[in-house]
Amino acid sequence: MANYLVISTGSDDAYNKRTNKIVTLIYGHHSKLQRSVGEKDFMKSEKFKDTQQRMITNLERFCHLYSERSQFSPLSWNNCLARFSDPISFEIELKANSNDPVNDFLEMSVAFSSLLQADRGSFSDWNKTNYNLELDTSKLINTGSKLSSIRDVIQRQLLSGLEYDNPVVVINAPTGSGKTKVFLDLINEYRSKYKNLERIFYFSPLLALTEDFEEKLAKTVSDVNEVLIYNHLFSGSIEEKKTFESGQVFDSQWIFENESFNRPFIITTTQRLLITIFSNNQADKLKLASFRNSLLIVDEVQTIPKYILKSLVHILKSMYQFLSTRTILVSATIPHELQSIPSMQPSNETRKSYLDLTKKRVSFQYWSDKDVSKGKTLVMANTRRKAANIFKTIQKRFPDTLYLSSGVRKKDKIRILSQIHQNEQSNIQFILVSTQAVEAGVDLSFSHIFREIAPLDSIIQVMGRLNREAEDNNAKLILYEYGNEYKPYSKLELTLSEEILKRANDSTELYSSLPRYYESISERNNLYKQFSRELDDHIAKLNFDLIWEFINNHVLDKSLENERDTVLIPEVEEWEGIKQRLMKTRLTKTDYRAFSNISASLPKKVYDLGIQDYFDADVFEKNILLPKKERLNQVYDGILGTDKWLIPAY
Repeated sequence: MANYLVISTGSDDAYNKRTNKIVTLIYGHHSKLQRSVGEKDFMKSEKFKDTQQRMITNLERFCHLYSERSQFSPLSWNNCLARFSDPISFEIELKANSNDPVNDFLEMSVAFSSLLQADRGSFSDWNKTNYNLELDTSKLINTGSKLSSIRDVIQRQLLSGLEYDNPVVVINAPTGSGKTKVFLDLINEYRSKYKNLERIFYFSPLLALTEDFEEKLAKTVSDVNEVLIYNHLFSGSIEEKKTFESGQVFDSQWIFENESFNRPFIITTTQRLLITIFSNNQADKLKLASFRNSLLIVDEVQTIPKYILKSLVHILKSMYQFLSTRTILVSATIPHELQSIPSMQPSNETRKSYLDLTKKRVSFQYWSDKDVSKGKTLVMANTRRKAANIFKTIQKRFPDTLYLSSGVRKKDKIRILSQIHQNEQSNIQFILVSTQAVEAGVDLSFSHIFREIAPLDSIIQVMGRLNREAEDNNAKLILYEYGNEYKPYSKLELTLSEEILKRANDSTELYSSLPRYYESISERNNLYKQFSRELDDHIAKLNFDLIWEFINNHVLDKSLENERDTVLIPEVEEWEGIKQRLMKTRLTKTDYRAFSNISASLPKKVYDLGIQDYFDADVFEKNILLPKKERLNQVYDGILGTDKWLIPAY
């Protein structure tokens, strides 16, 4: 802290501004100080004066021992020692530098994170991370595919054209062109170019995508134990996750290296990236300083709300200044707001060749289940209610139809996806009805996809699940209309997309429509412009509480989740053990993660469904929903999961 204080020289105004920042940082990370400041005359108390004097003594000793060292000698030690005992006030209103408030915001955030790491990390030995993993990407090449050669051309063009010294770059390549292999080859390039590279981060918007990337990385990496998987369900290495998902209890404690992201390779979610940057919570901000000397890969960047992209890119560029962080933003569909960033994409000729080779027929119709037949068929709806009702009509003709949504617990989802893979390998025909659960990040290939009308970029994403290896000349995307509800999407995005989708004949037309589509959204969405100004205003005022409130409410929108409850659905024979664990005095983060495989989302709040009496009363008092043993089959259906509650008289 002394270093931060003493570099402030010049006018009293500049000194006071710098001192205010330091005091805010100390207060923000010091739990005991936060509790004490509210006490009457705390600043005049003997306890505080004694503490301040002891700090001065320690500072004088530190000055005597280290002030001559090169990294400390330029600092104004005399000024620091002379003014350290000045009166302190914690009634501070910070103001950003009007020239670049984003820099001020990030400077404070990084300093706060560094303090937290120094504090929490002092209880264990600090391990300096140095990224040195070997990645053999040749194992990801599908040599038997007719697309193998064109994918190789695309990947070589992306690698050769990337501007490695730019702090933020964009990779724009069509779906299915092998972007994962490009990521990993790029990591090898960055490792050879930058010897101080400490960590690699991979962020994606969906757990399905992170899991897909995780599986591919495991095939190529020299040491899977050096890869950290971090999300709300699990924290640990790839090997530990395999043990966890096999059903064994993974009873870890809070581990500083994991919680501070002090690992060579971290796979996590885009939501975690935004939380780390914008949250004020100590456990979240702890991670920010570990972005130093790191490469951040943000996959499917188009899923980040467009009204924060400008501020986010500014922050990422500033992170290069403060932390030597480099960032790669990746997508097949690049929003208009990112057009000014250096972009790497295949040549126009190569892109056209790939899109022609992977061209899919596209048609539009009003919904009729009579058009659905067995094959490798996916039927995707925008909401769980629609998906459940479509499933019931199709199941009457095809009783073995499969179903996936967030109402299906994870262990059942794994089983269903495994069954589909087996069907593919054995050339067994099937029908899968789902929500957006398989829109991206699931390594499946369908011959026919029925997709409810949705925003254009979502439609292009699902095309990545259609005829992935261009083997089926009859593959088709059928866009259908089912009612006039626009949620869960933006009405503007859906309206603009409908105009394009209803007259499209093939996938190349959809790709060519993307730039104008994104530009129209940017020009016409006044709400986005209002939100963007609001976030900029909060950052300019360095109002950290309002910044996080804005991100939490508008970006990490939990409105749908707040309308639902999560239930635990164990097997009957596991029920007693699960209840015993739930009745512990205090449940840890590890306990909650251990329940992730048996968790499912109800379509509504339990009181709205009127089924509160179906749940164990003892556990219910702890605000946890565990069905009574005899009610398990009534709460959860073996096929529809909790979406059974969306079908009348099911």
